[in-house]
Amino acid sequence: MKFIGKFIIFILIISCSNKQITLEKYSNYPVKFAKQKIKYPNNDFSIFIPKNWEWKVETYETESIILGIDAVSELDKDGFVDIISIQKLKSLEENKDLKAEFEYFLNLMENNPQNGKLIESGYTEILNKKSYFFHTKSDTGRYGESEIISFILDSGIEGVFYNLTASASQTTDLKKNMSILIQSLKTFEIQNKK
Repeated sequence: MKFIGKFIIFILIISCSNKQITLEKYSNYPVKFAKQKIKYPNNDFSIFIPKNWEWKVETYETESIILGIDAVSELDKDGFVDIISIQKLKSLEENKDLKAEFEYFLNLMENNPQNGKLIESGYTEILNKKSYFFHTKSDTGRYGESEIISFILDSGIEGVFYNLTASASQTTDLKKNMSILIQSLKTFEIQNKK
């Protein structure tokens, strides 16, 4: 009987330690880091990213992506990087509202499991704006593969949305690194154009 009790406790400990961290937990995890403010060259948006990260304006070969940037961390001790990506894009399905755009992408993710395991998704105001999010991760079990949280926000232009993505490597520093990425995305601000 003692063996069964110890076995049950062992199973409970294992199952609790493998529990997936949610977006809410990442966003509330206290982490401090040095920041730098960057602005898109045409003043479309601004964001604070971790200091000393490299960032660049991206060019795209598709008309659906209007503009975007990628910001990348330095290599960690195991050779992995974390990435923040921001894109302003036209709806591929000509959706005019945010919820319809979210449902379109959710359907794509649910029907393409090779893109990773969908952990959670839904409506959120974590960025201090109405938005929807997707939280996915590679589930191959290989050390360092990506865990991704993406947000879709209104741009203020009908049928045009922002896609903000945080991609962190599944390493021993995942919780801290993803929390830094989410804290950075929370500083995203659409600039008032005059």
